[in-house]
Amino acid sequence: MIKWYLIESLVNFLQVFVIFKVFELNYDRRFTFRYSVEVAILAMTTILCILNYNVAIESSPFIYLSYILLIYIFSVCIFKGNIFSKVVTTFLLIAILGICELLAAVFITSISGLDLKLHQEQNFLRFEGMVISQTLFIYVYMFMRKKVNKEKLNLLNNRYYLLVGLILFLTVAIMVMVIWMYGNIKIENESVNNNLVILTLCVSLISIITIALTNRIIKDMDEKHKNDLELQHMKMEHTYFSDVNSVLEEIRILRHDMRGELAIIHGYNEMNQRDKIRIHIEKKLSEMDIQLLPQIDKDNIITSFLNFKLKEASSKNIDIQIQSSLSEENEIYIDKEDICRILNNIINNAIEACMECEEKYIKLSIDMLGSCIIIKSENPYTGKLNKEGDKILTVKKDKTRHGYGLKSIKNIAEKYGGFIKLNYDDKVFIVEVQMLTKI
Repeated sequence: MIKWYLIESLVNFLQVFVIFKVFELNYDRRFTFRYSVEVAILAMTTILCILNYNVAIESSPFIYLSYILLIYIFSVCIFKGNIFSKVVTTFLLIAILGICELLAAVFITSISGLDLKLHQEQNFLRFEGMVISQTLFIYVYMFMRKKVNKEKLNLLNNRYYLLVGLILFLTVAIMVMVIWMYGNIKIENESVNNNLVILTLCVSLISIITIALTNRIIKDMDEKHKNDLELQHMKMEHTYFSDVNSVLEEIRILRHDMRGELAIIHGYNEMNQRDKIRIHIEKKLSEMDIQLLPQIDKDNIITSFLNFKLKEASSKNIDIQIQSSLSEENEIYIDKEDICRILNNIINNAIEACMECEEKYIKLSIDMLGSCIIIKSENPYTGKLNKEGDKILTVKKDKTRHGYGLKSIKNIAEKYGGFIKLNYDDKVFIVEVQMLTKI
């Protein structure tokens, strides 16, 4: 008797815990007291245990309806939000719980061949029903938690749901075998029943813990990805500012040398030696082989960044051609840092591809078409791509530190209602990004 009282207490706690945690997903707490929800869970669990121990639901169903009403009152007191929506939430949670218990009972009796009435008695059949129904209830809660957090159903999360479904299937399959053994094989030794109980409970716990750990691992991977992107951005800024400081230093030196050059030109001019002035100026111009872009944005952020990447490509003997129809008059409402991130990823990938080719060039264009900005890049490559379906993966060995370039571009483009388009053959790789300047 004590054993069953403990089992039912744990089941009651689990049910109340899931119910209030679902409320916590949808509503903010009303009180500053940190453990208000936990106190409510313990209080409602205690009340439910007392009811189960003293009152049968068949004889006094209104008492249990009053208990459900009490859950609703606690939810109104603890959580902010529309009180009518809490009625719907309470009803749906109780309905889901009842459906899980009904499915478990019908499932077990159909597999074992035993009478459904035995499910109401304190036996192994009822325990199996508790384990299966509560496992299903927890899986429903995990799914609701994912949906409420509004996590994108990208490839990674699709794999997560596939894994959740697979683990649930294996859990149910093992329980089916245990139930079949219980209903179709004569078991005279009571210790065998106890072992079956322990096996069933362990399978359920392992299933739930596995999903919880998987969820934690995926969150850690997402955080690592965000940290890698932030680190890449910091490195890009550091390189940019270092280059700016280098240019400023060159300007200081040039300004210092300019005095001497002007003195020489002034001397030639005083002696009326115009040919020597022309020869001297042409010589200096040939020495200053500097390619700079015209200013294409008002605050000079994109222009400065492209000049920096132009110099980086030139240092690696890569011919980079940049064309742009943008001018200072164009109003660009997209964050300039996001545009620079896209350009940085595109040009970096193009430079890496060019380093493995004999022909080294990058053709980059930035244009405006109505309220849409179009960035297009073309570069040669070896023709080798690592693909998984429609997704292009990095060919580098360290997959944890590389392969985020195209994904980052895609995320930024979608942020501004745009998209990324890839075209390639055996020799040429083309990336096109389109974004709306006004959303």
